[in-house]
Amino acid sequence: MKLKFTQNIKFVIVLLLFPIFSNAEIKVKIYYELTSNGYEIFADNDEFCPVSVKINFTTTNLSIEGGNNKTYVIDSKRKKQHLTTLTEIKKGKAYKFSFQSNSNYGSVLDKEFDIDYVYDLPYKTHENYTVSQGYNGTFSHQNENSLDFLMPIGTEIIAVRDGIVINLIDNNNKNCPTKDCMKFNNVILIYHSDNTFAEYAHLKLKGAKVKVGDKITKGQVIGLSGNVGWSTAAHLHLVIFKQGIEKRETLKTKFKTNEATIEFLNENKNYFRKY
Repeated sequence: MKLKFTQNIKFVIVLLLFPIFSNAEIKVKIYYELTSNGYEIFADNDEFCPVSVKINFTTTNLSIEGGNNKTYVIDSKRKKQHLTTLTEIKKGKAYKFSFQSNSNYGSVLDKEFDIDYVYDLPYKTHENYTVSQGYNGTFSHQNENSLDFLMPIGTEIIAVRDGIVINLIDNNNKNCPTKDCMKFNNVILIYHSDNTFAEYAHLKLKGAKVKVGDKITKGQVIGLSGNVGWSTAAHLHLVIFKQGIEKRETLKTKFKTNEATIEFLNENKNYFRKY
């Protein structure tokens, strides 16, 4: 998106920013206030997780505090967070600016995460399901670290880790075997304390048992599995990832498969949850 401002503008511009992996708009406003010699740039974030915004300014007779083409991380539920200052360079000459921006959930500046965290299996005790597609799977997981669990429609999905629900879609009821139906996916997106995310996909229509803003406990029922979106059979699609501005990095994660075993899950293997 691109907006242009000059020193004579007296109103506030609100930007609605869109995530890469969801249909919903990110609830962030970026705006400015006039000063005697330029502008102060601020942001409000109404999301339940940090949001990263990369801004590329084009300026006339204005310096940019901190440099240009910079990524800013806006804290969750934060009002009027200061991003940068644009300051007049030559007194008495006209100044103006415009900018383009990209944004997404999470702090893209935070590269560290808990690589040794042990996740629970996403279903209840004494149930067992097969991983039909594993990491870098043969059908739709090429170059992606995600997992598909074959399970009947309506199976209770269990949170694999503590977190907070930041996005949710469960109003779709259409599926097909091609990528065209990805837009119909029903999804629960949960943000974790180490700036990773868990995406639970293909839920049944109205299958969510949580809402945006809910704090989730590991082991909690969060939804019901389905066969919605880009799907050829009833299953749960689970992916853990770190989010970038334009793309995400999917992660291989360790799971507790019984009281004594922690392992990476393998394609075409059945896992019985004993705990």
